[in-house]
Amino acid sequence: MLDMNAVTAVSWWAIVPLVIVGSLLHFAFDWSGQNRFIAVISAVNESYWEHIKIAAWPTMVLYVVLFASGGYAFASFVPAATIALYSIPITMIGTVWGYKLIARRNILWLDIGLFGLSIAVAQAIFVSMFRGLDADVPIQIISVVYLLGIVGAYAVFTLRPPSEPDVFIDPITNEYGLDAHPDLNPPE
Repeated sequence: MLDMNAVTAVSWWAIVPLVIVGSLLHFAFDWSGQNRFIAVISAVNESYWEHIKIAAWPTMVLYVVLFASGGYAFASFVPAATIALYSIPITMIGTVWGYKLIARRNILWLDIGLFGLSIAVAQAIFVSMFRGLDADVPIQIISVVYLLGIVGAYAVFTLRPPSEPDVFIDPITNEYGLDAHPDLNPPE
């Protein structure tokens, strides 16, 4: 069973592997032959949502493993993981939109760096909250509800994305979700 220090250490050491796995998930949908299950956990187009999702899923898997390995013994674990997972879209959208206000375009190396930064910020938030939060039962229950909400959103919004023009639209095809993938909805 992992203690608080071990959970903390694993969380810090996991940043680079999380970035690598998330980066590989960018290509997993095509590698899988456009498998719909893989679509839920990988990027299916170039929208912000799909890039947020490939940072969030590996982080969620890490938290499940840490929870099962002893994190369940700490009242702060689920609230910390929930807040950390919500920080990924906030950090990614805020930083990417911020630099694009200045640069007026996407810069690939900066996008990749901010992807990694979003995961690192999530881990920093997780560790800080995990070590410092005194979560009572109502906070734990609220956290579970919010955690189920964000996991549900990640699971559903690829297959049924909201028609929202900033986060969910593919900037290349101007389509949403799977319809934005060029092999699934070729231009006429």
